[in-house]
Amino acid sequence: MDHFIPKRRVPVTLWSAGMDAVSAQLFLDLDPASRNHQTLLEKLDESTPFLPAVVGGEGRIHLFHKQRLLRVSPGKSVLLADVFSRGIQPWREEDAEVTLVDGVTLAGRVWMPVARESQRLSDYMNEVHGFVVLLAGSGVHLLNPAAIAGMLLAESAGVPLPAGPDGDSPGR
Repeated sequence: MDHFIPKRRVPVTLWSAGMDAVSAQLFLDLDPASRNHQTLLEKLDESTPFLPAVVGGEGRIHLFHKQRLLRVSPGKSVLLADVFSRGIQPWREEDAEVTLVDGVTLAGRVWMPVARESQRLSDYMNEVHGFVVLLAGSGVHLLNPAAIAGMLLAESAGVPLPAGPDGDSPGR
């Protein structure tokens, strides 16, 4: 017997390894009983390997392998509450500049749930088990951690390294 779960469509742009940007619509679950509707971040973090999406005017379903996605950007009409839920758990945003494996660089604030008061962005990135939320000037982006080539953080070690004899930092 089939189990029907009501869905809603949310416009996004998908960037995937080996493909150009794709305008699509993702299906998010509606839960009228609890009023807790699924977010894009929850959809991307599901354990299923493929992400079904509607592409093109004909409404054809395409399956995208989530591990191959670099980033997902919601359409401008999508509410932030449909992208991710801040919830009641502690969270904060940290400034960062992210470079993806395709060479794209995005600057903004990484949203992260805070597991402990002393948690740094570098700690979060080493523990994350799903897509990362970046609130950038160009909009919200959900980033696959495997697609992040590098990240410039606002945090520092607190002590500047002394310059070497030729003006360079040690180890260069």
